[in-house]
Amino acid sequence: LDPNAPDRKRRAPARMQWLQGVAEMLDGGGLQPLLAQAVLGLDETALQRLAGRPVRELAAPDGAIWIEPRAPQGARTLILATHWEALRARVEQALATFHQGAPDEPGPDGSRLRRMALPAAPEALWQGLLDDLQRQGRVLRNGPWLHLPGHTAALAEAEAQLAQRLLPLLAAGAYDPPWVRDLARAQGEPEERVRQVLRKLLRRGEVAQVVKDLFYHRERVAELAALAVALAGKPEGLNAAAFRDATGLGRKRAIQILEFFDRTGLTRRLRDTHVLRTDSAYLGAGQAVS
Repeated sequence: LDPNAPDRKRRAPARMQWLQGVAEMLDGGGLQPLLAQAVLGLDETALQRLAGRPVRELAAPDGAIWIEPRAPQGARTLILATHWEALRARVEQALATFHQGAPDEPGPDGSRLRRMALPAAPEALWQGLLDDLQRQGRVLRNGPWLHLPGHTAALAEAEAQLAQRLLPLLAAGAYDPPWVRDLARAQGEPEERVRQVLRKLLRRGEVAQVVKDLFYHRERVAELAALAVALAGKPEGLNAAAFRDATGLGRKRAIQILEFFDRTGLTRRLRDTHVLRTDSAYLGAGQAVS
């Protein structure tokens, strides 16, 4: 029934239901029984393999939709509309949970959200899901960050004026910007007021918080990300020593920035090096925090 049976849990209830769906399809029941068990849908290759016939000869049942791939040469995925809506709801719930736990952050990037919501989803299905949610306005993008429509931060007039003074100072600080206490002292403002404005700017995607009370201008984060990508492509790879030397920072600060990139989805730690995540929204020409 299934030439690609899993190595484990072959007698699990879900597996047995899947095989029943395959059997019903082969007995002339159409794709409906099979798709009912395929919560992540089935791509054209899997459909052809299971049915033993070209996809063009298979009639999509009522209530099923084709998900087009981003790449022209990619395979389409057939999924029931009810399953598709359930996947969209799971992504929205994962974002809501993230916002609740980290209300001051702008949101996760796509790769991190995928690990939170649908780690088993194929790449083509995941990208189609994100595209669909963004087209509907159910999920919004701010540079690499994704967030729900209600997760925004409005600045009052006085806050906007303070932000206009703070952002140039952060940009001028380059890779070693002033701490909150230093900004507050320079502006003659209470630390908590400066901190509150910077947290709102963080949610708007205009700054990034590397560690507590240390915020970087988004353009400097983009430069640091590009530098990390370049170092990761070299034979010695991306590590704290190489990043320290390239940025001119101390070892402690270099590690803090690399850990920030690990958290936000650009890299992942592998022993003493940091390797790039190929699905990170940081990657690609012109993609950075914005």
